[in-house]
Amino acid sequence: MTTVGIIGGGIGGVAAAAALHRSGVHAIVYERTPRLEEVGAGMMLWPNATRVLKSLGLLGTVAACSGHNTHFLVRASSGRALMNIALGNFDVPALCTRRSDLLASLLSAVPRERIQLGREVTHLEQSRSKVQLHFADGGVEEHDAVIGADGIRSRVRAHLFGISDPVYRGYRVWRGVGTYRGRAVRPGYNSETWGHGSRFGILDIGQGRFTWYATANAPEHAALPGERKIRLLRRFAAWHDPIPALIESTEVILENGAYDLLPLPRWTAGRMTLLGDAAHPCTPNLGQGGCMALEDAAVLANCVSSERSIEAALHRYESLRRRRTRHLQQRSLLMGRIGQWQNRAAVSGRRLVTSLLPAALFEHNLRRVYSYET
Repeated sequence: MTTVGIIGGGIGGVAAAAALHRSGVHAIVYERTPRLEEVGAGMMLWPNATRVLKSLGLLGTVAACSGHNTHFLVRASSGRALMNIALGNFDVPALCTRRSDLLASLLSAVPRERIQLGREVTHLEQSRSKVQLHFADGGVEEHDAVIGADGIRSRVRAHLFGISDPVYRGYRVWRGVGTYRGRAVRPGYNSETWGHGSRFGILDIGQGRFTWYATANAPEHAALPGERKIRLLRRFAAWHDPIPALIESTEVILENGAYDLLPLPRWTAGRMTLLGDAAHPCTPNLGQGGCMALEDAAVLANCVSSERSIEAALHRYESLRRRRTRHLQQRSLLMGRIGQWQNRAAVSGRRLVTSLLPAALFEHNLRRVYSYET
């Protein structure tokens, strides 16, 4: 039986293990931390991602603890809707979920013994027939192939191709999960509000809970004094309901810079390849980072189960994924640049153009993204 070692126990790594296990491949996840905790508040699962969950037999489980999304609003800070984008009718729903709930569902599809925690990889050695993993605890494991799913600062990527420094895109991102029982948010309607150098997104994850994100232009290593909630309440105090209320109701607020990576010349070397943010990290502007990792996992499993050799499978996987992921990286980067405009004339022009453009144009372009099947 082919054995695959997966470095990284986030959504991409565990999804790859679930997809490979379902295809009859013996896959083991090695996670350096002592317990699995998906860092991040919530995420969108667009139809291209929920289609993967359906193929894994997990869509019902995830949908039961998520909110359903039918429309996406682009709004001004006053609350005025600039564009109402209908997501259309697909064979699977668009969902909003907590990242921890998605990870728990994926873990349920992997045998418990296939997840090894507290295993930090120190170096890798590849021969013609195997890959050896050397761990900080002194252990050594051997596999037919190894997948690096260890994030934007991937050690596997650095081992294969040298260090690639993430690129800071000029703004900070805050995330949280809050509660709201008022009427300012219509069921099924998620939104992103644009201001001057700041944005605020609201995603309904069900049962009166909302995952939200906020952005603000800032230097990469700017010292931002004060407690996060106080700073955010001050910045978004005059924005429409329920933005201040969501911030106020949030207990834990995460803060990160907006980073991505210049496209890599290649992801694969012999019996080793990359997946998710290790291969194609994306700025958080299309809600496709986690979705692309799920796509990667499904395509990888299909290739491993159908190709004659593991090397051919990994190269086939990369060839099928490279064009799409690069396209979404570029689109996300562009949307972030437009969304973070802060010049008053530019913001006024953006508001006018957005309100005049037909929503059907955006719906058509989004359908091309969401219709993807692995």
